[in-house]
Amino acid sequence: MHTFLRTVLPFVLVAVLALSSGAVAQRQFLSIGGGFVGGTFNVFAAGMGDYLSQQFPNLNITVEGSAGSAENIRRMQGGEMEMAVAFAGDAFLAYNAQAEFDDGPYDNIRAVGFLYGAVSQLVTLQGSGIESFDDLAGKRIALGSAGSGTHLSIERLLRQADMFDQIEPVFVAGQAASDQLKDGQIDAYHALLGVPNATLVDTTTSRDAHVISTLDAATESGFFETYPFYSAFTIPGGTYRGVADDVLTWRDAGIWIVSADMDDDLVYDMTKAIYEEAGLEHMMRVTNVAREMGLENALSGIAMPLHPGALRYWEEVGVAIPDNARP
Repeated sequence: MHTFLRTVLPFVLVAVLALSSGAVAQRQFLSIGGGFVGGTFNVFAAGMGDYLSQQFPNLNITVEGSAGSAENIRRMQGGEMEMAVAFAGDAFLAYNAQAEFDDGPYDNIRAVGFLYGAVSQLVTLQGSGIESFDDLAGKRIALGSAGSGTHLSIERLLRQADMFDQIEPVFVAGQAASDQLKDGQIDAYHALLGVPNATLVDTTTSRDAHVISTLDAATESGFFETYPFYSAFTIPGGTYRGVADDVLTWRDAGIWIVSADMDDDLVYDMTKAIYEEAGLEHMMRVTNVAREMGLENALSGIAMPLHPGALRYWEEVGVAIPDNARP
């Protein structure tokens, strides 16, 4: 017996060590870019990160806070993140080296799928003197965090309508913007978030507020022709306390992006995990803003190449792939 143990035990130990080192080697540490604390980006990034970590024990996913879409894209291009939430418009412009991303191309990003409709919401308090888009002239407007998709989207509209030089821009977002509006430090703030969202709920439940319709300004200025990834959207009256009338505005799409060099099989497995029934149910428990996720809107707003792993999944489940989304 002792002879047997002396003979066999070394081989057993070698096998155990080999398995252990293999397990360590297979463990992957990934980061996913979100946004500011309490914002829709962070909620989605955390929800997806948690679920994928549960489904794939070899994955360790960290949520990275950021200024939002544009920063996420730039950091992914630089190899600082493997995944992120971004606006479809920013991703399109970055991939094609256009507008604010003309220092590109940002060719290390690939699309996975649609997450939610990101709706432009311009908020002020009753009695501010702001009743329409034109009334923004001479006012202190919080555009969003500097360089974020929230900021860039409203700046595009303001410039398209020849209004940007007529306002006093302030770069703050989320709860901080709501607080500054309530404290009188700013006259209005812009949010590019799901509907409803916590920031506007905070403002409208604690003050008498007004959400400005901006669709006419966008249409008349040629905004949709210049930026075809935006589309008209109506926020139903009653969505927020004290806002009884429909708000006519526009939206982008929040999408999931990954690094171009991420393993095809891994991206396929993650896409399948998030977009199949159990994953969608999890995301709905995280936030009801995820209610639009699924096959019907799978690639809504996406006008840049999909990652091959994501492409394989969407083709497998019968989603039509637009030509401009093919790798």
